Amino acid sequence: MHEYKSLLNDIIPSFIDFMTASQHWNDTYETNLKIFDHYLSKAFPTSSELTQEMTDSWCKKRKTESVNSCLARTNVVIALIRYMNKRDLTEVKEPDRPKPQKCTHLPHAFTTAELKRFFYECDHINVPKNSKALLISKLIVCVIFRLMYCTGIRPIEAREIKRSEVDLDNGILNIIKTKGHDQHYVAIHKSMVDILREYDRRMEMLVPGRVYFFPKGENGYRSDDWLREQFSKIWKSSNPGIQAISYDLRHHYATANINSWIDDGFDMFDKLYYLSKSMGHCSVEHTKYYYSIVPRLADILNEKCADNFNDLMPEVLEDEIC
Repeated sequence: MHEYKSLLNDIIPSFIDFMTASQHWNDTYETNLKIFDHYLSKAFPTSSELTQEMTDSWCKKRKTESVNSCLARTNVVIALIRYMNKRDLTEVKEPDRPKPQKCTHLPHAFTTAELKRFFYECDHINVPKNSKALLISKLIVCVIFRLMYCTGIRPIEAREIKRSEVDLDNGILNIIKTKGHDQHYVAIHKSMVDILREYDRRMEMLVPGRVYFFPKGENGYRSDDWLREQFSKIWKSSNPGIQAISYDLRHHYATANINSWIDDGFDMFDKLYYLSKSMGHCSVEHTKYYYSIVPRLADILNEKCADNFNDLMPEVLEDEIC
């Protein structure tokens, strides 16, 4: 574990243990907590108690950052203050922070041709001979984006899934490290299972005994920056002039499923519930967002569900959109 050197060095380890046990700890929290600890140790080297001034100055929005960047940077500090307050370890109050900005990204509606070009580009990355690191990277790229496309799992869920959580005998993903704290299971199509088995066989030869399914070294996993950079580079090469991000594969999974229901005779409530659970939403409410990006679906649902439509479609929650 990282050695913390500020006035909070005795509290931080137990805080991290608590957050990890409740499945709320993540890479962003860890990075920003290290920076906050460094700030305290440099700016207040002789202080023995956390003060309001320390936290207020740290959590204040900087001129060089956006509102959402400020929130991402300071979320772990707010969590730490709450942890300390509940245990009577401080009287510091949560600093005032700007309200989150609404996400304005409109998910890209992939065409079949775009996806074919993208996956073709993934499969034809040039790897120099005797470059084991680049070969490993190519294998991951060839599979991880296909897995996201076929299952709708979040980028963080794909990056941080462990080998032990991928059941290739039964075709099931056990999603433990996720956006919230709810563990859930995702079924994998047989064609994707076949790809995963071949990938696993080859990766075991390159990184024997790895912990994570998509490894970085023997015990690590790929970073968020790495995944975004790989998708951006390959997407721009295969579909120049068209804007898309890797998270759009999740949106595509949802809308493709929804579109497949339109002409079916089906129990809408059951299918909506199953989709919500498969995508790891803590409630059906989060799934409503996708109806806004499926043409005419709201009208079709209204026709099919009549009086129950408003109960089925509560207000969308913004945390899922972003």
